[in-house]
Amino acid sequence: MEQKIHGTDIISKEIYEKIMELTQEEKNTMDWRTYEKYRDKLFLVASIAEEGGFVKGFRCASALMAEALHGADEFNVKPE
Repeated sequence: MEQKIHGTDIISKEIYEKIMELTQEEKNTMDWRTYEKYRDKLFLVASIAEEGGFVKGFRCASALMAEALHGADEFNVKPE
């Protein structure tokens, strides 16, 4: 049973397609329950990694913003 992808799903369409592509051999060799458990674990790992990447990017952006605002204060420039 394959899951439908909607715009608000946790896993992006690209990641979904890649997982489905990478697990094609297992899908053909495992019974469906074992395969679904295996595939669902991969979705979970991908979701955790995607969220971790977002958090790291957000922290980096926040640090850059703080640095930019701090630098603006030194030159008496107010950010718009």
